Amino acid sequence: MTGEIMYKMKLKSVNLDVTTNQPVVILKDEGRDRYLPIWIGQTEAQSILMEMQGIKPSRPLTHDLLKSILVELSAEVNEVVITDIKDGTFFAKIKVEVDSKLMEIDSRPSDAIAIAVRTDAPIFAEESVLEEAAILSSEGEEEEVKRFRTFLNEINPTDFSDSSKT
Repeated sequence: MTGEIMYKMKLKSVNLDVTTNQPVVILKDEGRDRYLPIWIGQTEAQSILMEMQGIKPSRPLTHDLLKSILVELSAEVNEVVITDIKDGTFFAKIKVEVDSKLMEIDSRPSDAIAIAVRTDAPIFAEESVLEEAAILSSEGEEEEVKRFRTFLNEINPTDFSDSSKT
């Protein structure tokens, strides 16, 4: 990581982009009125939504399995960080601690977020990512929804894609 300034984000929602029928996760900067949209895959959206809604599948999904492995290894997810955006593709890291050893694991943002919601790990975004891809709103959430709809109508989802699309 670059040692760049990071901002704590809150998982605001997972929505469906009505123009493309592709899921988009919305992160909100906890300290400012900035929103970070990241288009994700259907499977990851379902995984995030199921956890947010407290729905437990009869058999573990991939993210549930990974959480079980982390628990069995006595590993703790300290945080996830949206670290970069290159050519419209977002990148993330999952920071894990095992036996006092800190590790940074490369991840797609959608998988990192799915793990974060399962482990109650905080989500951060680096300043450069927010500068490039965040939507700023000082009028509040209702105005942000209007701006976001306008934004969706004007942008191609491939401009902000998860690395799962590459």
